[in-house]
Amino acid sequence: MNITLEQGRLVVRHVVDASLEDVFDAWIEPRLVESWWGPDGFQTIVDQLDARVGGSFRFQMTAPSGSSCPMTGTYIEVNRPVLLSFRIDNHCVADLPDSVRPPSKESRVDVSFRAIGAKTEIVIVQTGLASDYQMLAEFGWGQSLERLGRST
Repeated sequence: MNITLEQGRLVVRHVVDASLEDVFDAWIEPRLVESWWGPDGFQTIVDQLDARVGGSFRFQMTAPSGSSCPMTGTYIEVNRPVLLSFRIDNHCVADLPDSVRPPSKESRVDVSFRAIGAKTEIVIVQTGLASDYQMLAEFGWGQSLERLGRST
């Protein structure tokens, strides 16, 4: 995994041992999303997932402490199987450390997928995050992608 932090921009690159189609499906099929979304110890329930331009999602995320919060957003671009772009309107802040401010605005996530033989490279670019929350997102995406790799 390769993670780059810049002012207001997080770039995460990760290769999983699964086909392009299977990895793309893991991002748009509710039961598959529930198997990997969130840091270690978190449980995610997909209340809504309409992966089309203008469609929305709502995930209920529960932290290991039992604290729970929603994550909601809207799909901006869906180009199967190579690109998903979405806006996160409400970021989950369950068990947010005192030193990290909750996001005060939406962020944008662009996820590209590229076949490398039988494997798939995932590149996530997230923009619009404050630097303190950006570091938390780095941790969350890293663990989530490791979970995705184990579940596909």
